[in-house]
This record gives sequence, structure tokens and C-alpha cells, in this order.
Amino acid sequence: MKNKLPFTSTILFKAVTSHLLLFSAFFVWNLKAFLTHEAILARFSVIYVSSLFLLVWFVSRISIGLNQISDQIDEFTEKKYTVRKQIPGHTEINHLYDKVVNLGDRIEQTQETLESSSTRLNGILTYMTDGVIATDRRGKIILANAAALEYLNVTEKDILSRKIIDILDIAADYTFRDLLESEPELLIDAENATGEFTTLRIKFALFRRESGFISGVVAVLHDVTEQEKNERERRLFVSNVSHELRTPLTSIKSYLEALDEGAVNDPDIAPGFIKVSLKETDRMIRMIRDLVTLSRMDSDTIILEKEVINLVAFLHYQLNRFDQIVGNRDEDEKQFKIVRQIPLPPIWMEIDTDKLGQVIDNLMNNAIKYSPDGRQITVNLEQTNTQVLLRITDEGMGIPKTDLPKIFDRFYRVDKARSREQGGSGLGLSIVRDIVKMHDGFIWAKSDGKTGTTFTLVLPYTTLETETDTIADDWVGATDPH
Repeated sequence: MKNKLPFTSTILFKAVTSHLLLFSAFFVWNLKAFLTHEAILARFSVIYVSSLFLLVWFVSRISIGLNQISDQIDEFTEKKYTVRKQIPGHTEINHLYDKVVNLGDRIEQTQETLESSSTRLNGILTYMTDGVIATDRRGKIILANAAALEYLNVTEKDILSRKIIDILDIAADYTFRDLLESEPELLIDAENATGEFTTLRIKFALFRRESGFISGVVAVLHDVTEQEKNERERRLFVSNVSHELRTPLTSIKSYLEALDEGAVNDPDIAPGFIKVSLKETDRMIRMIRDLVTLSRMDSDTIILEKEVINLVAFLHYQLNRFDQIVGNRDEDEKQFKIVRQIPLPPIWMEIDTDKLGQVIDNLMNNAIKYSPDGRQITVNLEQTNTQVLLRITDEGMGIPKTDLPKIFDRFYRVDKARSREQGGSGLGLSIVRDIVKMHDGFIWAKSDGKTGTTFTLVLPYTTLETETDTIADDWVGATDPH
């Protein structure tokens, strides 16, 4: 709403008031003459009325012109640049109005330029794969694009006006002044919007005005999860392979030397030495087989042989094998119980049964290795309109949160000594992840770091029109024995 001045503050009121005061003073000053000469009083009255009329007319034109200029400025303020007032005459008021119109035209052009630049900038920030965060001179966030919000798993409402060192969780090592002075390059671990752990490389740059005044910093977040993983795997591959092969080879060599020196003739020692040598040989064979499998996956030479099966029956079939292991264990061996939370209706899916069976086998063996004696392993299967979720939960010692992002890396072990003692190669979960990816799914682990770990496998699901009485007959008998 436009603000109007009160009449007592207008030029017209002030001019008329000044005119009245001036003529009143003049009248009082010459009061004696006016009282004795009626003709002078009559002429004075005519002159007064005429001058007052001319004054009102002239000042009204000025007031109207100024009001129109004021209205024009209001139109420009409301971004109505096409509206033009008409002011008659060729006075300073007209000249002032022309200046205001020219100013409005320049403002319109500048506004269009700014809006165009802002649109382009917003488009660039929106579709950038890198995250961008900008702060003010106090280190509080004033802008964050969609990629940054996704990387940090926050909303725009949560991140704005908060300190950047708190959002990036670097307050323990850096102050905002440190970012201004050194512009460091950092690597941080974060959990993105999909729940996956990522490694972000962050570069800082100062944001300066034309005067050189520092008004904040800009942080660019780049997802280097794959690069860091590949680099870490390249660094560790040779050392891990050589170490993993050297250890059993050294053991085998020692036992063979002892056998060669005469232990082969000792019936109490020789069988044990041979048994250990065979065990270490099997371990090397498993590792080489896993390496070959991973190499074929990396080179895309493995082709999935998919078939339509009832996933419920297939899962029961796989778990039945582990139930048989429980039944055949000696009393002094670690015992465990498998709890099945599997729906009764069939779930028909197209999968590679051999590869998916390898996934279930790896996850179950992993749960068995790290579950305490007498505890249970829970297998849960759920179906939605678009996905099938398989969860395998153990009650073991858990996985520290710092290790969760890396457990699917090749050769990575949470407890290296214990894993090696139990025959683990550090490649099983890498193979699981790659097989799941080949099925267009994904997998992750969740643990509080103290007790228990849950591996969640998600596969895409679409309704298949199949003849359930003729498909996957091999799995009809594979039902839950309980």
C-alpha cells in the first residue's frame, strides 16, 4: 500500500500558510492606512485573492508532478516497469521525472541481468554432481546445493545458519579462522541420504568482494569414495596377497621339512603335520579361487545365468544345509540356532541361483564365525511392491562404526588375527557385494559396535506372470522343516 503524506506536510499547505502569514503581517503593518482609505483596502483584497489563486495553481502543478514522480518510483519498486506517468510542461519537474524514468529503465535491465545470472547459477548448482556450501564471514552457512544436502544427509532447513565446522564435524581439528587462513583440503567420511557411507574430499576457497573484503568461504564437496577405495585396494593388494600366501606357504614348508627329516616315520606326529599342510593348502586354494572370481567380475567376464524361482523355497533350501551342520556338530563344538522369519506365500524372482546361493553361504558362514556359543542367527525376508529385503542378524561382538564403511573392501578385516585364525581371506564380503550389484541390488551392514550385526540385502522386485506349478520344480521340496 502506498504511503500518502498528510495535507499539513504538503508543499501546497506550506505555501498557502506562508502566503497568509506574509499578507497578514503586511495587513497589520498597514492597518491604519487600510482603515482610513477604503479604496486601498479594496485593491489590497483583489491583489491578495489574485496572488493566492496564482500561488495555489502554481504550487498545485508542482505538487501534482512530485506526486506522480513518487507514484512512478512506487511502480518501479513493485517491478512494474511498463507503467509511465504523464507530466505536462517543460520544467525542472519534467527533467527530474525523465531522470527517474531512465533510472527505472536501468534498474529493469539490471534486474533482468541479475535474475538471468541467478537462474543460470541455480541451474549450475542444482545439476552439479559436486556439493557446494557457502558461508558468511562468521562461518554460518548461507547456501547449500542439492548435492551437498544429499552427501551430508541433511535438509536445507537443518543446515542454513549453522556453522560449517559443525556440519562437517571438523570442529575438533579446525576453527573457522583456520579455514580462512590455510584453506585446507580435507577428507571426511559421511553417510549419504541412501544410508551409504561415502568419502568426501573438501576444498575451501575464500569468497571475496570486489573491494577485497573476505565475506566468507566456499566449500566444494567431491565424492571420492570409489577413487579412495581403488587407491586403497591398489596399495594393499600386493602386500595382502603376498602376506596371505606367504603365511600358509611358510607353515607348509616347515612341516614338509620336518617330515623330510624323519618325522614322516613317526606315527604320532606325521598325520598331524599332513593334516595341517592340507588345511593350509585348502586355504590357499580358496583364496586363489576368490581372487579369480573377483578378477572375472572386474573384467565383466561373468555372465549371470538367471532363472525364475520361488525365492522363499530357495532360501529354505539354503538354510536347511546349515541346520544339518548344527545337527552334525559335536557337543564340544560351538552351537547356534537359526531363527527363520520368512513369509509363507511364494516370491517369484529371476536370479542366478548359484551366485545368490554363494551370497547367502558367505553371509551365513560369516554370522556363524562371529556368533558366540549358544546364540541365534535370525534370517528375515520381506517383500514390498518394488523390492525384496533379506536380513541376516547375528548376536556376535558387533562391528565398530568406523569399520562399517570398509568391511566390503577387499582384504579388509575388523579383527585381523581372529579372521585369519578362522580361515578368512578377507574377500568374501567383496564377492557378496559384487554379486548383489550384478543383480541390480545393494547391501549394507548395521551395528552398534557392541553386540550383533545385521546385513541387509535389497533386490529389485517386479511381479512375474508365471505358471507356478511348472516353474522351478527343483525347489518344491525345499520348504521350512520347522
